[in-house]
Amino acid sequence: ETDLQQVVYYANYLLYAEVGRVAYLRQLGIQYERDFIARGIDFTIGEAHVKYRAPLRFDEEFDIKVRVGEIRHSSWSFEYAIDRADGLHCADASTVQVVIGREDKRAQRMPEALKATLEHAKAAA
Repeated sequence: ETDLQQVVYYANYLLYAEVGRVAYLRQLGIQYERDFIARGIDFTIGEAHVKYRAPLRFDEEFDIKVRVGEIRHSSWSFEYAIDRADGLHCADASTVQVVIGREDKRAQRMPEALKATLEHAKAAA
């Protein structure tokens, strides 16, 4: 996971964001099979951004904080803060998830139940 300088390779921050995203969706009660696959939909990442603030190094523990950003008709964003265990802020990241059809891979309107769950989480943050 690190480069020759023992600093976490830059692209791995997006993998860490994915780990945080999956855990956060689970925490919200969103189940991939029930809420996406069974409905004939999926989601894909339409955008991903990382702003690096300080390096993470080999074997350092860190936390990922996730919150809901903008919610649109067929997409929503998550914002991430990646902090070392000692509190040093290392990176900000964001992703835009786009709801798509499982077969045609075209953008689909977000299910109302998913939208309501995301709106509730955003309001509670």
